[in-house]
Amino acid sequence: MSMSPGCFVLPPYIVYFACSLPSTSCVELSCYSLHWRSGTAGGLLQRRGARMAPVVAAGFTVAPEFGYVVLTASASVILTQWQMFQVAFQRRRSGLKYPKMYEDAEDSLFNCYQRAHQNTLESYPAFLTLLVISGLAYPITASVFGMLWVVGRVVYSLGYYTGDPSKRFRGAFHNFGLWGLLVTSIVFGVRTVMPLLSA
Repeated sequence: MSMSPGCFVLPPYIVYFACSLPSTSCVELSCYSLHWRSGTAGGLLQRRGARMAPVVAAGFTVAPEFGYVVLTASASVILTQWQMFQVAFQRRRSGLKYPKMYEDAEDSLFNCYQRAHQNTLESYPAFLTLLVISGLAYPITASVFGMLWVVGRVVYSLGYYTGDPSKRFRGAFHNFGLWGLLVTSIVFGVRTVMPLLSA
């Protein structure tokens, strides 16, 4: 299978498609093309049963706009690192020793810093997963929703850092970013399986 510029080869444990494929198939999507073949000497595709077809290697031609998705993901990493340093500085000010995660005091400023970071990490795996999935089909839309989540998390943290937990809700609009990524990922998934359902 020839690879064009911008193509990436994924290892066998990354990409799996649950479908019944002909010997040569091609799916064209709005912003990238995924090509696969079965029955080749290189073993690009090994079929197991009628419905499961694990792809050993697949070539992705990614649109240049996907760079925005990469930059958004990078911004989210900067966000979590910034929060981590804020927690570390506040831990030093409060004198709280490791490995304790929270102070016992009821009105603890450190606990506000810690919760802002922990709350972000609780949704971070879902955010990154949805960002990449939706970014494959809708890179600009995914980047907008992704940055909405990042900015919202910054505002959320700054509100928490005041020591008044209720002010964290100033950044509650970060949820719209995550929900937007979820919707675009679902749309992408439905569009991808529609040819299989109509076959």
